[in-house]
Amino acid sequence: MAGEFIEVAVIAGTPYDSGLGTDLLRAEGVAAAPYATAGSPDEQDSMQDQRPDALAASFQRLLHELRRRQVELAMVFCNSLSSVVNHDSTALPVVSPLTVYRDVLPRLRSSLVLTGNAHALLGVERTARLTCPGHRMLGVSDPMLVRGIESGDPEAAFAASHLPGTLRRAEELGLEAVILACTHLTAIKPWVAASCDLRIVDVGGILVDRVVAAVRDGTADRLTTTSSGS
Repeated sequence: MAGEFIEVAVIAGTPYDSGLGTDLLRAEGVAAAPYATAGSPDEQDSMQDQRPDALAASFQRLLHELRRRQVELAMVFCNSLSSVVNHDSTALPVVSPLTVYRDVLPRLRSSLVLTGNAHALLGVERTARLTCPGHRMLGVSDPMLVRGIESGDPEAAFAASHLPGTLRRAEELGLEAVILACTHLTAIKPWVAASCDLRIVDVGGILVDRVVAAVRDGTADRLTTTSSGS
């Protein structure tokens, strides 16, 4: 990618989600490039669990390199990564799922939160505790669903998962919304929508929309994330 003009660097856990975020931005006319911090969900989970300090240091080095290359903005398109690395003070502006959580959670009384691993779930819980302590949250982490989506058949992965039953149970409990708090889950949004009448909060889709709007308006330098205790 040497010499390529990049407005937004899409940093994520695996090539799948970094590529997805990049494709969504490019489809809107934003010059973007993917940067994966791991080669697979298994490697991503291992790094987040066993080498969080090394992962954080690598993340900061990447941001300094991107700034040297005059990249304008970094989008962390990975919910669990946004919960593991501290991006409160960085070499260039960073926007991440934490931004979406802080805006969306106070507007909801309750939610079913679907994540790809427990680190992502912790990030949502932490933000809820800081921004809206009365929010009732049921959290579900499903690493195998992420692996199924990466295999290339999101519909089959959804059908084989616990989600059809979990969504029905969420409705029975009177929860207000389902939050797709994993960027992989953007791929199964149509089947989630067909399986329940809950409001769907697609964190990855909202994140992309906000980055596109900021780039077009020239306000990317103000579209940053303040860490919620991560």
